[in-house]
Amino acid sequence: MDFFYDGQIRRYVTQFMRIFIGFKYEAGNGDQQSVPVMYGDLTRQVANIIRENSENKLPTVPRMACYITGLEMDTGRLTDPTFVSKVNIRERHYDIDSDGERTYTGAQGKNVTVERLMPTPFTLSMRCDIWTSNTDQKLQLLEQILVLFNPALEIQTTDNYIDWTSLSVVYLTSTGFTSRSIPAGAESDIDICTVDFEIPIWISPPAKVKKLGVIRSIIANI
Repeated sequence: MDFFYDGQIRRYVTQFMRIFIGFKYEAGNGDQQSVPVMYGDLTRQVANIIRENSENKLPTVPRMACYITGLEMDTGRLTDPTFVSKVNIRERHYDIDSDGERTYTGAQGKNVTVERLMPTPFTLSMRCDIWTSNTDQKLQLLEQILVLFNPALEIQTTDNYIDWTSLSVVYLTSTGFTSRSIPAGAESDIDICTVDFEIPIWISPPAKVKKLGVIRSIIANI
């Protein structure tokens, strides 16, 4: 098989992280501050830039870090691997002007048949670590986040019309309230609350795009 890469798992991770964008906490003086979201599995170079090339610089809080904890095949959703779904697509014709902008017309454009091969089901396990410096910050963020999963939150990875795996859901499975031990705060000033999620996903092989395989017109010599 030739090389192919569509960034499918990457899109699921991106949509998962977007769930946590925009949450705020209220400080003691009444000011509201947004909480940044970062990918937890950082490379050495990125992590070194964040801490400004210093071993003595602590990460700022509050913040949220998301990362993958597991990827397993979901055998309960396995179906016929030889199934092929055929979709006939008729595009609208468009003209490209001197600026490179597309202008769609009322005429019919390209006609293709897309053969979608059966995707493989997996269960993607994600984790969101909520870094806070006190319990009040943690409770404010948890109250805003946990209410969304009742029982799950739907996500969409792409707006492609013929992508039959674009929709998925995020299930909240468990919550680890704190990383501190007794006595609280003896080891670190940063308290980490761990929230685990599961996402049923599909990984699709490349689709086959062919010329439209239906009869469009009949020319009879009479």
